[in-house]
Amino acid sequence: MGRSSRLAIGAIVAAVAAGQVAPSHLGAAIALALAAVLLVGEARPRAGVGTLLPIVLGAAAIAVRLAVVPVGAAPLDQPPDGVGPWHLIVETVGSPRDGKQTGTLVTDGAGPPFRVAATLPRYPVVMPGDAVVVDGSIRERPDSPYGLYLERIGAVGTLTSRTLEIETAPDDLGRRLEDLRRGAGEALTRVLPEPEAGLAAGILIGLRDRVDRDLAAAFTTAGVSHVVAISGWNIAIVAAAIAAMTGRLGRRRRSIVTILAIVAYVAFAGASASVVRAALMAGVVLLARESGRAGRAAAALGWAATLLLVTDPGLIADAGFQLSSLATAGLIAWATPLTAWIESIGRGRLPHWLAESVGVSLAAQAATLPIILVSFGRLAILSPIVNLLVVPLVAPAMAAGIVALAGGAALAAGAPAILGAIVAVPGWVILRILVLVVQTAAGLPFASVTLMPPFDVVAAGLAAAGLAAITWWRRGRHARAPSVTLPPPPARPTTAARGSASETRSGAGGRARRAATAALIVAVSIAGSVVAARPNSSPRVSILDVGQGDAILVEGSHGGRLLVDGGPDPDRLLVALDRRIPPWDRRIDAVILSHPHEDHVAGLALLLKRYHVDRVFEPGMRGPGPGYAAWVRELAGPHGPIRLGLAAGDRLAVDEIAMRVLWPIRGRVPAVPPDGGTGINNVSVVLLGQVGARRFLLMGDVEDGIDPSLLADGLPHVDLLKVAHHGSRTATTQAFVDAVRPAVAVASAGAGNPYGHPAKATLDRLAAAGARVLRTDRDGSVVVGFEASAMTVRTEGGRATPTPRATAARAALPKRALARTPAFLCAIPVTALIPVTPVVPPSPAGAPVVPRSPRASAAGPRLTVGYHRDDDGAWADRRRRSPALPRSPAVVRASFARRGRGRRLVGGSDRWPRHTRRPPPGRVCRAPP
Repeated sequence: MGRSSRLAIGAIVAAVAAGQVAPSHLGAAIALALAAVLLVGEARPRAGVGTLLPIVLGAAAIAVRLAVVPVGAAPLDQPPDGVGPWHLIVETVGSPRDGKQTGTLVTDGAGPPFRVAATLPRYPVVMPGDAVVVDGSIRERPDSPYGLYLERIGAVGTLTSRTLEIETAPDDLGRRLEDLRRGAGEALTRVLPEPEAGLAAGILIGLRDRVDRDLAAAFTTAGVSHVVAISGWNIAIVAAAIAAMTGRLGRRRRSIVTILAIVAYVAFAGASASVVRAALMAGVVLLARESGRAGRAAAALGWAATLLLVTDPGLIADAGFQLSSLATAGLIAWATPLTAWIESIGRGRLPHWLAESVGVSLAAQAATLPIILVSFGRLAILSPIVNLLVVPLVAPAMAAGIVALAGGAALAAGAPAILGAIVAVPGWVILRILVLVVQTAAGLPFASVTLMPPFDVVAAGLAAAGLAAITWWRRGRHARAPSVTLPPPPARPTTAARGSASETRSGAGGRARRAATAALIVAVSIAGSVVAARPNSSPRVSILDVGQGDAILVEGSHGGRLLVDGGPDPDRLLVALDRRIPPWDRRIDAVILSHPHEDHVAGLALLLKRYHVDRVFEPGMRGPGPGYAAWVRELAGPHGPIRLGLAAGDRLAVDEIAMRVLWPIRGRVPAVPPDGGTGINNVSVVLLGQVGARRFLLMGDVEDGIDPSLLADGLPHVDLLKVAHHGSRTATTQAFVDAVRPAVAVASAGAGNPYGHPAKATLDRLAAAGARVLRTDRDGSVVVGFEASAMTVRTEGGRATPTPRATAARAALPKRALARTPAFLCAIPVTALIPVTPVVPPSPAGAPVVPRSPRASAAGPRLTVGYHRDDDGAWADRRRRSPALPRSPAVVRASFARRGRGRRLVGGSDRWPRHTRRPPPGRVCRAPP
């Protein structure tokens, strides 16, 4: 063990003692001390004063640091009282969850310091450094693994804010770099679908908040979470690529260029503390690689850990610091032996770069195993096997992601869309394979095991003891091995000595053949992926699982697309759409907003940024929530789609799918909602569609008060019914069910929603009428195809029935806690319904709807809440009722058909159009009101 390693041990011990680290952190700190054991020193020091002196100096350095630089005010250990408003600074931004932004907020210097984990409205979008104003009471950390995580990051509690206001944004170099990073993330989304675009942003530029939350959880479960974060491994890949490109330079010049490249990459990746630490540790590995001496790298690691702890002794409790240090120690100690072992197993058949990548990954994971066990209590059993599949894909994914980023930037500069599609296809294919491998592995039984205390500490101790034993055994074996003096290696032969010119040409031909074979494999993979991504050509209606809200995609056989509503979560909507729409054809001909509640409109603002939308239709009522405000801002942009009104009597056609608007009545839609609930629900656009002899009915959120008006005009029997208002008991009356008698009824609702949707009484009525009842909260997305021979139905992404344990956990909450449970987007706070200049519905000629500026009322703003009522005693006796029906399987498996070439949504007429007599593309017509 070298002197620098002992210096680091002294600093670690002093930091642990001075910082009064919590027991949960103490185990990790003790495991971190094993980094010194893993290091390969040049010699074993003899016991004596010289051995203890570096340890004493390391501890003294921490003591001097704490004495000279006073510690700031102690952070709060209990949440502050009050409900705000709180003036805070955005510290970090996390992946959106359920249509909300997440992140950590810290005080702005005024008052006692504290950090809080916040859940914020999805709009406006915040970035690190923004000064924001939020409201709500700050709750204590829960007694759960999440609470332990909050304790590790120093968060005093959690906050769910109903409002969000950005006060100021910094204007400095850091902000400009952050804007550049966000712009790069947007460029990736222009050419890559979700979740691949978010994954590329996380791998390339450290935008972890762009990674889909479910996908990030799958990476964690499979034990490859290091892929979706900027870590020393990612930086090492960048360094290796730069070193390979500068191979003609000398060792010293190559090292300088590589270090400059690492510095530039770190600055572009955000230069957060974790990224800087990862870069520092990657520099240590680079030193070992270039010098060829592990002892020199071990000394550098010891000095790096000591200097970081002197700078901030509190880092000893930071899991990121612990993981970075131990991972680097593992690379120095075991990467080379593991690589040689893997090559010996492959008997020379494995490429060196593949064996090295797998060896590096396994070395880092083995070294960090004690930290992961004691800090997170998680053991990814399949991690070694998954790494064998994932690690070889990361470097090609990063390279292809850079090419896709260039294509997205070219599109933003005005290049043709086909160019971006072409350059992004390799990245899409590689990232898609990566996603499929991880999701498949995470879905296997026992992919990951959670260890509860005290088993996590016991397992961490056993893992640390095992690593130490293996390390000392290896050192003892090398010490017992006889010393053999080998002759110097012979000089490298010249080209002439290796063979004739014909042999040289033969070697070049072999490389050319290998390159051609690799190019052929890539081309076949891309072609196969493109063919697999081609959607079915039969007309179909997809009721998407977007949570507690509606989103319905209507597609014709010639490529026409119509989206009805966008759900409450824009990120979830994009994942659902990108799964069905190829990335080279990001086009939706029209969007219909049935009514302006947040669970229908909040997903649409981001959609307008990612997809080309020709026109949008609305009933003409202003919405009260932040999602609607963001939607209006996007529509008012320079390249916004045409905005039109829609009312009863209007007709549309999506290829051969003819659609007629049944509700609302023209001229009876108020511009300002009369209330926050039923008044908005009852202006929902109701659509009756027909494909040949098949009919479908999309009911929006109209409640039972509208059913008599629809029945008075006459309703036919339908094959597919999108149940009104998420299957609420206040909709879909018995008379309505008797009239339409659907063959298939689909209720769109969110899993575990607090309203009891869909109501058991509503489902019973539909089932009694002979309908096959499906629900998105159990069955996932429902795709109904209208083929010539039959109507086909399939479900995608179904989930199991909620467990009684989860229901009991909610039932155990006190009444006061239930009252402050975070509201869903469909129960938003409604700022006072302020009188505004009415929005005049468009004339039949199709004049755009342009909202006027609101004028404040003399009474001032009022705050009201929500509009969904609990259905059928959803929590009668504080227990959730059992589902009305078991999970429904698909009715008929969909068949395959070829896709046509037509692309536009076309207008209808008084007669239902036939596919043999299509109107001119792009024309939208209405029948006289």
